[in-house]
Order: sequence, then structure tokens, then C-alpha cells
Amino acid sequence: MANRIKSSFSKIPQLIFLTISFFFQNNLDACASACAFSFIFSFIPILVLVLTIFVRFLHISPETLSDLNLVLSEVSPYVDVNKIINSLPDSFVLTWGNLFLFIFVIWMARKLFLSILKGLLQIFNSVAPSRPVINQLFTFLGELIIVILCALTFFASFITKQILTMPVLSVISEKMPLLFSSFSSRLVNWTLFAILFISSTIAYRFGSGSKPRLRSCILCSLFTTVIFNLVIYLISSYMNRANYNTLYGMLGKIVILLFEVYIFFFLFMLFAQLLYSIQFFDTLILGELYTLPEWESGIVASIKHKLFNTPHSLMTKENTFSVAAGKTIFNEKESVDCVYYILFGSVCESRGELKTLHYKGSFFGEFEFMLNMNRLGAAVALTDCQLIKIKKEDFANLIETNPEATSKAMSTLSSYSAKFYGRNSSILL
Repeated sequence: MANRIKSSFSKIPQLIFLTISFFFQNNLDACASACAFSFIFSFIPILVLVLTIFVRFLHISPETLSDLNLVLSEVSPYVDVNKIINSLPDSFVLTWGNLFLFIFVIWMARKLFLSILKGLLQIFNSVAPSRPVINQLFTFLGELIIVILCALTFFASFITKQILTMPVLSVISEKMPLLFSSFSSRLVNWTLFAILFISSTIAYRFGSGSKPRLRSCILCSLFTTVIFNLVIYLISSYMNRANYNTLYGMLGKIVILLFEVYIFFFLFMLFAQLLYSIQFFDTLILGELYTLPEWESGIVASIKHKLFNTPHSLMTKENTFSVAAGKTIFNEKESVDCVYYILFGSVCESRGELKTLHYKGSFFGEFEFMLNMNRLGAAVALTDCQLIKIKKEDFANLIETNPEATSKAMSTLSSYSAKFYGRNSSILL
């Protein structure tokens, strides 16, 4: 119970460190920038397509058109909504030409989804299988979903406006004009945030390719949406957009829109990295343990040691044990079923006359594992020790998925081989 509590408290700073560290290693801030610029090139084609579907099916009234212009005020300098709507026929006829244009607009807008998938692939590449065809399908379906959700949002706004103008509600609207005047716009705003939440959850769940737990996807998506909403609120509260737009004109609107979109994708990628850290936490902790630098390597090395050298999340009653000074940990010719990590104490590992000392925060016993052979020597505790057994399956998975761990394992193997086989060769000669 005590170890479980310690594990819970130590897991939070470890997750934060892993997430931030991998976020910048994967260059996800650049991915967020690419997604923001891709949004600008993708949003306008989708908007035109949504307006086409919406107008042709619902035959917008002048009042609704006014409300629609209000909703689309952010993009109205770039898209003439009235001109688009007036140029459309009154009825919708599905022809091969319309179908071709529909597919063409979706295809033009693929840049956004491809940028998102590229960012997710950057995070989950080591654990997700290669699926180029599925990724293309996901991109195409994603665009369709966005179109449908946007159309439904505008449709909900239209229905809400019609309901609020019903005679039954006229008395209430007269008594509470402030509520009813802002209710429609608030509904649209919350619906848009709901779309962001749903879209993020779907992307986390299926775009990653590793099938993380749905609860974790929902949690990360919720954090992304809530923090983004808070940031937008703070920007609206402390930035006078009217003055900014007056000074810079259309360029000001584009800059503000681009900044807000960048913030969303920055948060989206950050919490995607957090999702990866949560899903593969034990493997990542094992990787940090195996690649811990020397204490004297600097401030980052000291922080890593303090965060990771006592891995409570990996410690169980079955794999954690104590060894008294002078006791043997394993003998020569024994089969290899694990490698060992030293929580505290020191160990002497000998192969013939070759002796290697290991101290707190280090691994031993991996040499024979990597050569797939029985123990070539013995290991004895020099002091009272506490050790963790790392299953060979877990260690093998670490070597396969962590390039830094692979490099260290190969370096250790090379060093041991040079000393061990070099010494034996000199004896034979």
C-alpha cells in the first residue's frame, strides 16, 4: 500500500518530465506550426463546402443568413458569404460534376489532416505499425467528419434561432433579453469546442495507431479543449482586437487566427505526447533507468537520478528483493531469465578473473542475455543490497524500441566481449 502511494506521487513529475522531454525531442512545436499553417489552407475549402451543403439543403432565410455572417465573422474578410450563397441555385441536384467538385475540395483540404497524422506518427512511430493506406483513409474520412460536424453545428444554430423566436418564449425573452441575445452565440461556441473535443478524442484513439485506452484519450482531449478555451478567454480579455485590427487590417485578423490555431495544435501535440507517456509508462521508465547518465554529468543528470533511480511503479513484491552482503545473486552456468537493477548497495560481477563492480542505479546481468547463453560467471553482493528483477521479455522490448538503450546495450556488449574474450585469447596463447 505504501509503495502504491509513493508510486502515485512519483508518477506525476515523471510523466511531466517524460512528456516535455519527448515533446522537444520529437520537434512537436514545429509540427504544431505546420498544422496551424495547414489549417489556413484547409479551412477555407471546407468552409465553402459546408456553406454549399447547408444552403442547398436548408434554403437559408435572410435572418439566418445574418446570424451565419455573425458566426463566421472571423473569416468574413477572406470569404464573401453573401456572394457564395446568392450564386447557389435553390435546389440541390447531385450530378457527377458536383460529386467531382466535392471530392476535389476534400482532396485540397487534406493538408491539415496529413500534418496532424505526421505529428502523431512522430510520437507513436516506434510502437505503431506502418499503415499508409489506413492513414490515407483516415485523412479522407476525417475531412468528411469535419464537414458533417460543421454542417450540424450551423444547423443547430439555425434550429436554436427558430426556437428562440417562437411566440411562447417571447415573454421570457423580454424579461431576460441578455440571456436570449447571447444564448445562440454561446451555444455555437460551446458546440465548436465540443467538436474540437470529439475530433481530438478520435484522433488520439485511432490516429496514433497504438490503440490507447479510451479513458486516457478522453482525459487528454478534455485537457486540450479546456486549456485552449481558457487561453482564448484570456486572449479575448486582455487583447483589444478592434484596435489591433484597425492598425493592421486583414493581416491582424490572420495573425490572431493563426496564433489561436497554433495554441490549439501545440496543446494537441503536447497531450498526444502525454498520452504516449501514459500508455508506455513502464517501458519509458525502464529506458530512463537503463540510460541514466553519471551523477557528475550535470544538472539534467542529477534531476534524472532524483526522478527515476527509485522506480516505484516497477517495484512489486515479486520482483523486488534484498540480498545480504557476501551472498550470491547468481552462479556460473545458470540459465538467464532476467537482468538486475540495483536500488541500493554494490555488486561484484565476475567472469573468470574479470571483475566488474556495479553500484546504486546500475544494471548487471545483461551480457549473457544479449548473447542468448547461460551465465559465464557469478554475481555476489559486496554490501547489503536491494535489487529489482527485470524480466528478459521486458528488457528485450526495451532494446527493440528504444534506440538510446540499444546503443548502450551494444556498447556494453562490445566492452564486455573485448575484455572477456581478449583475456581468454591471451591465456590460450
